[in-house]
Amino acid sequence: MYTAEGKYVEVKIPLSIYGARGKTTLVGVGLMIKGKKSDGIVEIEDLTIKGGEGAGLIASRGMNVIMRGCSVVDSTESGVFATGADISCDNLQVVGCGRNGVIAFNKATIMLSGQGTSIQRNKFYGLNALNASSIIHLIRPLTKEQISTNNGGGGNWGGNWGGDGTIEQVSK
Repeated sequence: MYTAEGKYVEVKIPLSIYGARGKTTLVGVGLMIKGKKSDGIVEIEDLTIKGGEGAGLIASRGMNVIMRGCSVVDSTESGVFATGADISCDNLQVVGCGRNGVIAFNKATIMLSGQGTSIQRNKFYGLNALNASSIIHLIRPLTKEQISTNNGGGGNWGGNWGGDGTIEQVSK
């Protein structure tokens, strides 16, 4: 089941969203993934999320998310935000968001892979692991220096609010 609630299309059950490469855009709203981890997985492929009045994608204490070939552009908040959930992104692009590009918080893990991955021109951090229980994994050969560039405020990677989470390169 999904519902549109103002700033977000809310996804509460396992769901697959397949766009047409470079042609499918969700405009003016973001995606909020809820439900229990045990419910299953939400898969999103070849979708651009553009100009939402909030975060582009939020996975909040719920189902895990797999994104392939997706872009988040010009959201007023962060591009991709995980709290208490896991997100796997292959060839993700996050550009021009009003806060952080990619942010992990509160027992969240975000895994980034694919040579098309690019986090740039976001207002604060490009990659932000907010607390000790949050992790951003970069699958080799990706490096934070390679994918997170030209971000403002806080810089290309790190963390505010203590920012003592982990951003590291790992093997698949």
